[in-house]
Amino acid sequence: MDKKHWIGIDFGGTNIRIGLFDEMGGLVKEHRLPTEADKGKDYIIENLKRNIEKIKGDRGLGGIGIGMPGPLNPYEGLVLKPVNLSDWDSVPLAAIISEHFKVPCFIENDCNVAALAEALEGSGKGYPIVFYLTVSTGVGGGLCINGEIISGAFGNAGEIGNIIVTDRPILHSYLNPGSLEGMASGTCILKRAVKAGLPVQNTHQVFNMAAEGNPVAEEIVDSAMEALAKGMAAIAHVIEPHVFVLGGGVAASVPGFVEDLKVRFEKYIYPIMRGKLKVVPCSLEEPGMLGAMYLGKRRVSGRAE
Repeated sequence: MDKKHWIGIDFGGTNIRIGLFDEMGGLVKEHRLPTEADKGKDYIIENLKRNIEKIKGDRGLGGIGIGMPGPLNPYEGLVLKPVNLSDWDSVPLAAIISEHFKVPCFIENDCNVAALAEALEGSGKGYPIVFYLTVSTGVGGGLCINGEIISGAFGNAGEIGNIIVTDRPILHSYLNPGSLEGMASGTCILKRAVKAGLPVQNTHQVFNMAAEGNPVAEEIVDSAMEALAKGMAAIAHVIEPHVFVLGGGVAASVPGFVEDLKVRFEKYIYPIMRGKLKVVPCSLEEPGMLGAMYLGKRRVSGRAE
């Protein structure tokens, strides 16, 4: 009898990545497809089923894990109402996929599954407490302790974008004024730069202009980095992770980003903590698929491996 294979899915608002993994966690095959969010949930779910069927072929599956944007309820397998999936409201995605393929299916916040991958195979490997922080279009986080995702009472642990880091009345989406995401996400950094009249088309250019000495860009970047440092310090004083792993497009593409953030972060934590909590860049190219696979595999087994 063939050994079981596992499916890990990185379900984004723009693209969906489906990975087929062997029993040892090795990637056998992957497939990418556009989400086509404008076509609605029924189309997306049917398309997802077709593409899982296509990638698995005649192989037997042990389980399926899906990482996707929140809010969601991982305990009941419900997608609640993600901003970028407008007609999804309390959709029982895990049950729908599980019933179709006759294997267990689990869903989790995309940052949480990325955190799991980094904790098990990436920059957090070997550390008991890992906090993954992504700075990209938005700002998100995920906590893993002893190789297990900590989802919180109702699945909202790690939603650090709503932490208030400044009393400046900067509004972003439905979040608190002065929120971490409103101050430090790539989206908001670019928005602030454009509003200030800088000739930029992306966030990377704002950081480049700051590095070249443009005072407006410097102020925007400085306030964003300070916000991130304060947000991390708040997390550190509650959780005290052994390591912060930094991921996301902004964190990965800006030279010296992690080093600068570490210096700023240490200003805001107790002196006794300084030099002990590591701040490192992520090391995995596709943590979403890998983490989703581990989510499914470990939930099925019911134990850390």
